[in-house]
Amino acid sequence: MRDEVELSIVGPEGVPLRFPAATIGERAMALGLDLLILFLALLSVGIGLVAMGAFTGLVSFLGLALIAAFLIQHGYFIFFETHWQGATPGKRLLKIKVISRDGGGLRTDAIIARNLMRDVELFLPLAIVGAPEQVFGDAPWWMLLPTILWLLAMMLLPFFAKERTRVGDLVGGTLVVRIPHAELVRDEAARTSLVPDAPDTRDALAFTLAQLEHYGERELEALADLMRKHEQGKASAEDLRVVARTIAQKIGFGGPLPTSEPARFLRTFYKQQRAHLERKLLFGRRKSSKFDG
Repeated sequence: MRDEVELSIVGPEGVPLRFPAATIGERAMALGLDLLILFLALLSVGIGLVAMGAFTGLVSFLGLALIAAFLIQHGYFIFFETHWQGATPGKRLLKIKVISRDGGGLRTDAIIARNLMRDVELFLPLAIVGAPEQVFGDAPWWMLLPTILWLLAMMLLPFFAKERTRVGDLVGGTLVVRIPHAELVRDEAARTSLVPDAPDTRDALAFTLAQLEHYGERELEALADLMRKHEQGKASAEDLRVVARTIAQKIGFGGPLPTSEPARFLRTFYKQQRAHLERKLLFGRRKSSKFDG
């Protein structure tokens, strides 16, 4: 199996985005860190509630401990992946994250679906290994074999899947990728120091701050890749026209320029967008993609 797998996703603007897939080792280490944090959280809450129950003599605290354990176990991954843009604490430390397979924003229902499958993929097999008699009872081995093979197939799927997806990824329509280290193209940067809302003396075309706030580094890289392909003859003028019209519609840019002169529109947008993002970096504000706040 190859160590490096590159994933290509076509975003809503029709521009392919490329990401290195997270390795199985990276995913396993992130999961291990998350399970350690989860265990410590469960232990702390459990000890606290049991102690309160013993101190007050109320049995209800034991029930609350069970409810809290259920909510923490299932809510940990869902909460962080929803609020940390697809990254749990373990994933963030390993610099990987969950993204949507269709290139759009990561939806809450997809996060919930992929994480609920973890019960079947991970926690149920662990329960079987830890206490098989409580799961299967006195059933003969030949009745257990199909179940064991099914669980093994789900657990080993990332080792054989081309995109290293687990069952939860297939159900939720997600992928796990390395967080890209976005470095913008230097040759383009050297050609401009345009200020947003100021006229370009060469192109007489300027974008507002609101328009430049729409996209981030990831989309800018994809646009730079498209322009390079056009210069190499690998992308047609119609490809530029489609992307230019899509961007113009997204940012609310009026006029015929995206259709009549797509190369000029995209080149100028790239330069001013880059200058805007670099200016934000000076103040410690990084916008990795259009989905970042």
